[in-house]
Amino acid sequence: MTDLFLQTIEEYRMIQQGDTVAVCLSGGADSMALFHLMCAYKDTLGISLFAIHINHGLRKESDDEEEFIKAYCEKRGVECIVRRLNMNSMQKPQGFSTELWARKLRYEFFEETAKQRAAKLATAHTLSDKCETVIFNLARGTNLKGMCGIPAVRGNIIRPLINCTRRDIEEYCRRNSVPFVTDMSNFSDEYSRNKIRLKVIPVLKEVNQDSERLIGSFTKEMEQIYTFLTQLSDTLFRNSVTLNGFDIATIKKQDDVVIKFFLRNVLDRYGCLSRENIEDILEGIKRESFSRQLSKDILCEVKAGYLSFYRPKAYKRENGGEKAAVAFDTEIFFMGKTFVVEKISLEQLEKNKKIDKNYLNNCIDCDTITDKLFLRTRKTGDTITLNKRRVTKTVKKLFTEDKVPQRTRDNTVILSDSADNVIWLENYGVNRHFAVTGKTANIAVIRQR
Repeated sequence: MTDLFLQTIEEYRMIQQGDTVAVCLSGGADSMALFHLMCAYKDTLGISLFAIHINHGLRKESDDEEEFIKAYCEKRGVECIVRRLNMNSMQKPQGFSTELWARKLRYEFFEETAKQRAAKLATAHTLSDKCETVIFNLARGTNLKGMCGIPAVRGNIIRPLINCTRRDIEEYCRRNSVPFVTDMSNFSDEYSRNKIRLKVIPVLKEVNQDSERLIGSFTKEMEQIYTFLTQLSDTLFRNSVTLNGFDIATIKKQDDVVIKFFLRNVLDRYGCLSRENIEDILEGIKRESFSRQLSKDILCEVKAGYLSFYRPKAYKRENGGEKAAVAFDTEIFFMGKTFVVEKISLEQLEKNKKIDKNYLNNCIDCDTITDKLFLRTRKTGDTITLNKRRVTKTVKKLFTEDKVPQRTRDNTVILSDSADNVIWLENYGVNRHFAVTGKTANIAVIRQR
């Protein structure tokens, strides 16, 4: 299993020399095996290591498990950061099961700690977990992404045991005398995932003892297909998007599979993803005109050769009624779209502007910003000096000259400061007064995801 652990790290380029890695410890066999391996190979990998644990306070054993983890970390000479909760006395959010709520609180703590330490998070998800996830997704109804299961890497989260089965883990712990605690709730069929683990997986192993690894191979193929379709979808998005919406003639040049994937990603951004909406829009773009209410606040329309999405409330909205605060490197869902203002290095700028000719036009000189940032919609009197045109105009005049439809104007996003200076205008780019120059030291790029 050690070889598989190291191969997985290399295959997915999970760790680089000099990284700081936080191992998420529950005390169970999976996380203790991961911690044991990371301790054994931290010098070989060239990393700094610490552990994090959250005590949810849900079970009477929780305190004993916390003490067990702290004692083991002290024995290995590794720092352990613990957060104690008492979820039984906390108000559970509406629509959350206890399991999902605990997971949310756990990852919020993990991400917060990792950000403070500039660390990667190593979780102990296994191939067995991945198989259970795929079966669970299939049973509930899923798409291609759901068939990929748990990713080996997601952002700053790495999963070095994702190619190891639970049996591999148990054998490793036995051979290396790795202590662990057993969570008895894992043997209760109260939770859907436990039912799959305790009842479905054993039957599959009766059919084929190697079923977990075969399902794992299947998910890797699904990941490759998903990545390929994502690239085609992103290309279609860039090639079809205009100020009037998405150009239908460009969309219709693609196969229906690619169009469906494209629509899935667009609808996901607007928060109204469903099979019914995808199928209806797929039929709608074959007509000269079509409209559909996709959700309570998102409307879709086919008109004059364009596919557009907008918010009816925004179309009737009075001057400047939408606004959202911006935090760097954090996704912001605004006006049915997802944006991120991401700090980048000069090296990243030089590399990316060679790949994307419009990249520099969306880059901001952070040295010129001394105030809070906001995403908002247009207001009367907004002005901007575009880099390419070098003429200051009101946003209203710009839209009028470019014949931008009224509803598109009302849904166009602006990045501004507290004084309402327009820093960046969606579909147009950065204001020249905030553009990157040869003297710029701190850079950010605004992107729509």
